[in-house]
Amino acid sequence: MRRLKPSSGFAAKAKAAGAPRRRRSRGLRHALLGATALFCLWRAVLDPAAASDAPVDLIADEAGYDQELGVYVARGHVEMAQDDRVVMADTITYNERAKTISASGNVALLMPSGDTIFANYVDLSDDFKDGVIKSFRALLKDKSRLAAYSAHRVGGTKEILNKAVYTPCLPCRNDPTRQPVWQIKADQVVRDETAQTITYHDAWMEMWGVPVFYTPWFQHPDVGVKRQSGFLNPIFSVSSGRSGVQAREPYFWALGDDKDITISPIVRVTGEPDPAAGVLVGEYRQRVPNGVFSLDGSGTWEARPDDDESDRRFRGHIAGDGLFNVNRDWRWGFNFKNTTDRDYLRQYHLGSRRWLQDTLYAEGFFGRSYFESRGYGWQTTDNDLRDQTAPIIAPLINYNFTSEPGAGGGFWGLNVGMMNLVRREGRDSFRLSAQPSWTLPYTGSWGDIYELKLSVDADMYATNRTDPDSDNFDPSADTNTFDGVTGRVFPQGSFKWRYPFVNPGKNFTQVLQPIVQLVMSPECCNSGKIPNEDSRAFEWDDTKLFAADRFAGLDRVDSGSRVNYGFEWSAYNNSGGRADVFLGQSYQFIRSHDEPDDSGINSDLTDLVGRVSLQPNPLFDATYRFRFDTDQAEMKRQEVSLRAGPPEFNGSVNYVRLAGNDDFKSREQIYGTVNTKIFDYWSASAGAVYDLVDHRLNSVTTGVGYNDECFGLNITAQYSPRGDTDLSAGKFAAFVTFTFKNLGDIGTSF
Repeated sequence: MRRLKPSSGFAAKAKAAGAPRRRRSRGLRHALLGATALFCLWRAVLDPAAASDAPVDLIADEAGYDQELGVYVARGHVEMAQDDRVVMADTITYNERAKTISASGNVALLMPSGDTIFANYVDLSDDFKDGVIKSFRALLKDKSRLAAYSAHRVGGTKEILNKAVYTPCLPCRNDPTRQPVWQIKADQVVRDETAQTITYHDAWMEMWGVPVFYTPWFQHPDVGVKRQSGFLNPIFSVSSGRSGVQAREPYFWALGDDKDITISPIVRVTGEPDPAAGVLVGEYRQRVPNGVFSLDGSGTWEARPDDDESDRRFRGHIAGDGLFNVNRDWRWGFNFKNTTDRDYLRQYHLGSRRWLQDTLYAEGFFGRSYFESRGYGWQTTDNDLRDQTAPIIAPLINYNFTSEPGAGGGFWGLNVGMMNLVRREGRDSFRLSAQPSWTLPYTGSWGDIYELKLSVDADMYATNRTDPDSDNFDPSADTNTFDGVTGRVFPQGSFKWRYPFVNPGKNFTQVLQPIVQLVMSPECCNSGKIPNEDSRAFEWDDTKLFAADRFAGLDRVDSGSRVNYGFEWSAYNNSGGRADVFLGQSYQFIRSHDEPDDSGINSDLTDLVGRVSLQPNPLFDATYRFRFDTDQAEMKRQEVSLRAGPPEFNGSVNYVRLAGNDDFKSREQIYGTVNTKIFDYWSASAGAVYDLVDHRLNSVTTGVGYNDECFGLNITAQYSPRGDTDLSAGKFAAFVTFTFKNLGDIGTSF
């Protein structure tokens, strides 16, 4: 080869004696762009069409240009840099006549993304449309590794990797030559830039060096492509009940950047009433300029579980939801879900709740105020409930206004609302309500805190088939019911005082806070002619003690007058530990005598409510909440929650006891869990729920998992003696999930 002479076309930078020369040239810039095209062979991080025109910095032991051959050469510890990209090689050449770029010997490319590419030899056309890389290897920024015997670029739109291997698993520290947990091998991998796909030919997965899965052809979207049509991961379920053995294979169809469809055929090969059946499930999603919505449904033609097997009919469901912005203050939305029969959703694992809810709503946000208008409908999937007695609410309107603070910090409030509730069978009602209020907060010079609130509730009801003597929403035909219009005006005032005493210490700080509240209102207004729809559920606990209105809804007012009193003690140490104690009670000197039975507030002295919590360090946390009946000297409600232990081994115990009332019987149960981390990657857990009233086991759950940096296997099993034996997994259910890093999850249930 001719001896290379430095070309006058190089602009050199002076360096210290003995140091390599740094040169720049347009030709070597081409060489750099050719070297950076290495990475295009796999991940399209560098787009040749958008190559930078920034100067190319070159460091080499020798650099020159042969005019007769038209070859630029940089040799010996070559290092080229442009922007945030660095290319290193023993030799880089650019042939002007052949219009080819080549790099050889310890070729390495460092990308701004954090990925690094290695090769023994690179030969590319200067337009980057064609080329070859020998001994292609890549260390990606997430520590994944990719290698191929050779890589070819064809026509500027395709890259072909021959004898390719990919794994995200890190090498074994003690034995780097050991086979990874899993890897994918393929005879050929083709990346199509036009179709934005990566296709594998004759691919197989190995786990610990053992082939476990083979496919002659497999395709997925190109790296960086977020949405593309194709098949998704299959879903399997196995049940000994009516659900049988099912397989579900979703197909995702991208209709555009703003909409898509997912079609999911379900094939059931065993089960009842038909031993084999198929269901077609579809979901449509779309973004519009002012919002987003989705619609989905499914259908099949088969006998229903309670019908004769020969009586085939349509079974299916429809569902949807959406949210749309009208402007910066207003938005509206909807959600619905309905099914042809009670068992369908559970049988095909399509998400079944006790009640399926339909909602249409609009909301407005105005500074400190809020407006909502909603309509509700329900369908039940519980065999013990009836759709005919489910309420239909249209509309339910509420407007909450809060003014800006005025003189002395006081502010006005106004809540107005309307509700229309009808049933196909049972009680109907229409309500108009308004509640103006005025609140004055004040902080004294000694640190004591006051709050004065005055309010008036005005309600009007038009009702049909209301039983004045009970809350039964479906009275019998011979019951003397009320049909007509009624109403009430209910004034109420409250005054609350609290004084937090703070005692900072060397090791911990204490805060003692006595709280007293006076609530005044007349003994009136809860007439039996007013239907009780939204105030049936009542719980007396520490969170309700200082609430002026202790009912959840508007149909019952908290009449009478009382004094609420309590104290709270808190302590905080320097290491972040804390302790908290709260105890309180009410004295009702004017009672309404229409409180819910066994509610805790149906006597002059209410039940004591309290809370004790302790967390001395991150390894221990305990909370105890209770309600104590002072008349009967009996605990009516107790809740205990304990959690202890480090992540390597910890456990929790939860105990709850609730006294019964008109809506449900007394409950008492205990629930415990144990979690442990075995070695570096293994974990296990177990839990059980025991009913202390009926003296029976409600459920047992166990699980074991293996999760390392690239692979996960999680197995969960649940035993429920009172399981849904007719439809799904019965008393026993198991779930198995395999997780492969960068590929996704594959799971099944039994």
